[in-house]
Amino acid sequence: MPKSSTAQHIVPRPPIVVIMGHIDHGKSSLLDYIRKTNIVAKEAGGITQHLSAYEVSRPAKKGIVERITFMDTPGHQAFSKMRARGANVADIAVLVVSAEDGVKEQTKEALAAIKQADIPYIVAINKIDKPNANIERTKQNLAENEI
Repeated sequence: MPKSSTAQHIVPRPPIVVIMGHIDHGKSSLLDYIRKTNIVAKEAGGITQHLSAYEVSRPAKKGIVERITFMDTPGHQAFSKMRARGANVADIAVLVVSAEDGVKEQTKEALAAIKQADIPYIVAINKIDKPNANIERTKQNLAENEI
């Protein structure tokens, strides 16, 4: 097939954003807010135990609808291979860190998976509204861990 006719059949895919971080730092709740759902309420023990992907649509220029695929990854230590798989298929990662807890072991492990996958990432400090939140301490903790 000539190169020009092949290019006609290429359909761009939505970007894939993987959400990663330590257990109970609010990854799934953040996605619930974006999706306008309540998946967290259905999770066994309130803990994500699988990779899941969700497509979100948003209006763009000239009435065109753009889509973004979000992947939720488990934060429990037992699921490190799932987190690595999520990072390997993503275009960008969001590393979620709780302002109550700061950097934890799975935060570091998630960052290692992001770096291994060689994708850009954004750090999202979550739970800033909680009574024990300390944003400055969390930022310092991120800096101490070279994040």
